[in-house]
Amino acid sequence: MDTFNRKTKINIRLYIRLLAGLVFIGAITMVTDFNRQTFAQNKNTEEKDVSKLNVLNVHGRELGLVDTDGNVFNRYGRLLGSVAAEDGTIFNISKIVIGKVDKDGKVFNQSGTALGLVDADGNVYNVSGRKVGTVKASGNLILIGGAARLLLF
Repeated sequence: MDTFNRKTKINIRLYIRLLAGLVFIGAITMVTDFNRQTFAQNKNTEEKDVSKLNVLNVHGRELGLVDTDGNVFNRYGRLLGSVAAEDGTIFNISKIVIGKVDKDGKVFNQSGTALGLVDADGNVYNVSGRKVGTVKASGNLILIGGAARLLLF
C-alpha cells in the first residue's frame, strides 16, 4: 500500500511540473509575439497622405500607395518598404532585400523564385496567371506598384 501511495505522489508531482512548464512556455511565447506586434505597430515610421491610393486588390479595394520615390505605404499611411527604381530591388521596412522586379515586369522573391508579373496596363498577376490586383499609375510606378502588391501587401 505504501509503494502505491509513493508512486501516486511522484506522478502528481510530475504532472504539476509538466503543467507549470507548459504554462511557462505559453506565457513566454505570448510575450514574444506581443513584443513583435508592438514593434511593428509603434515603430517610428514615415507616414504619408494616402488620399490617392494607387495599389488595388483584384476587387478594386485600395490597399496602399506607391510614391514617385519608390516608397510603398499601406492604406493607413504607414511605410511598408521601398523599391529601388534603378534596378528594381524590393526592400521591406528594415531595408532588407525581399525581392526584385525586372524591366519586363516579372517579380521574383529573394531566392529568385518567380512570384508573378505586372503588365503594361498595371494589372498584377500571380505565378499561376490569376489576376491579384491593379496599379493605377503610369511609367515606372506600374512596375514598382505591381512588385509591391505581390511582395508587400
